[in-house]
Amino acid sequence: MIDFLTLGNLTENAPIRVLHVDDDPARIRLSTTLLGRYLPDAEIYTETDPMVARDRLDADLSVDCIVSDFDMGTMDGLDFLEAVRERFSNLPFILFTGKGSEEIASEAISAGVTDYLQKSGGADQYAVLANRIENVVGQYRAERAATMYQRRMKTVYERVTDAFFALDADWRFTFVNGRGEELLNKNEAELVGKSVWNEFPDAVNSQFEDEYREAMESQQPTTFEAYFDPLETLFEVHAYPSEEGLSVFFRDITAEDRMRKEHRREKELLERVFETSPVGILVLDDEGAITRANNRAVELLEITEEEITNRSYNSSQWELTDENGNTLTQDEYPVRPAFERDELVRNERFGYENPSGEWGLYSLSAAPIHTEDGELERVVITVEDISDA
Repeated sequence: MIDFLTLGNLTENAPIRVLHVDDDPARIRLSTTLLGRYLPDAEIYTETDPMVARDRLDADLSVDCIVSDFDMGTMDGLDFLEAVRERFSNLPFILFTGKGSEEIASEAISAGVTDYLQKSGGADQYAVLANRIENVVGQYRAERAATMYQRRMKTVYERVTDAFFALDADWRFTFVNGRGEELLNKNEAELVGKSVWNEFPDAVNSQFEDEYREAMESQQPTTFEAYFDPLETLFEVHAYPSEEGLSVFFRDITAEDRMRKEHRREKELLERVFETSPVGILVLDDEGAITRANNRAVELLEITEEEITNRSYNSSQWELTDENGNTLTQDEYPVRPAFERDELVRNERFGYENPSGEWGLYSLSAAPIHTEDGELERVVITVEDISDA
């Protein structure tokens, strides 16, 4: 199963791509050389005109970080930052400038610069700059990977037919799909970041809490059915724990449970009818083997249910005759048309001699039962004693 809460290793391994913008060509050449020393795998792009740099970003240049000077003539670093932010709101932007006033630093931070670094003499400043670049790009890539993963997982879980929600290790909602919103009667926006126990206080000290906490403590998945009174719903729940939290799939089985109970009652009713019927009833499989016999059939045949169910309808152990006492061949057994020609048999008369040696006259009816595909599944036989009729 995919763990919604675990991001895994989704950060890109591609080289860091840096765009350095500075109107001083000498500074650009130095930057390319020294940054290349401290970031040997990086791809360094440079521009001396911020407007050209902006156009390149719009056209065909994709980077992980921008390093920009402040004072660049027609467009200063903060104007350039604003132009970048209009297009790429989260792209790391480091202001690398010789202008070191607190006013500029404060303005840069207010404008949304990712980092601020003052230029100084010597090559060491590029080691610091390289470190800052690695840090901001690492965070940027991780956040982007997380966002992409969450979007992908959101798409996956929105397509899941079951309702779904995810909880973090502190029992707070991190995701609820559309079906989950319907069944919980709350929007995802209302739930994300909130404690499941606060949002659904009736779940406290219930089977839901017991199962969820046990799953988290044991780190073993759990499946259960439980009724939630406030929603008047019986839920079937599958919960999968991880170190990061709990993934919960659930569905409304209220109607299904009602049908199951009705089917159970119907089955119990049919079982009572079967056992208390005044006529003998036999159930045969599609090969003709007897699989069940009710109490009346046992009484009529005077052999045990075990003996009956160890025979087939055409067993030579049956001693059957016609109405006049003439022995029937197996081809003449009255139930045979139900198997060979898929015919309904009605009130066929036959004679039977029981183990006590008593002969009696009986009436037999047989009904073939089919699968949904039309194949013979079983045959039901009823037998009545008409000796005194």
